[in-house]
Amino acid sequence: MSEAGVMGVKAGTRRDAELLTEGWTRRFVGAPPRLQETIALYESLGYEVHLEPVPPEALQDECQGCRLAVTLFRVVYTRPVGMRD
Repeated sequence: MSEAGVMGVKAGTRRDAELLTEGWTRRFVGAPPRLQETIALYESLGYEVHLEPVPPEALQDECQGCRLAVTLFRVVYTRPVGMRD
């Protein structure tokens, strides 16, 4: 994913890099209530799902006023079941 990220959230944070080395794939940034539907879908397809809060430093400069993203939105990661680190 590019540095520009999705929905004003930059990819490439230190935590993002840690998760990628553990076999996680960054999918998207989402908010409730669709997160629960997405989790159920990925799990039904044989994936583990991991959610991370959006860190304030990941917000693009033009989105610094978007504090709602930091509290409600989550970065969704998946990896195939059984790929433990």
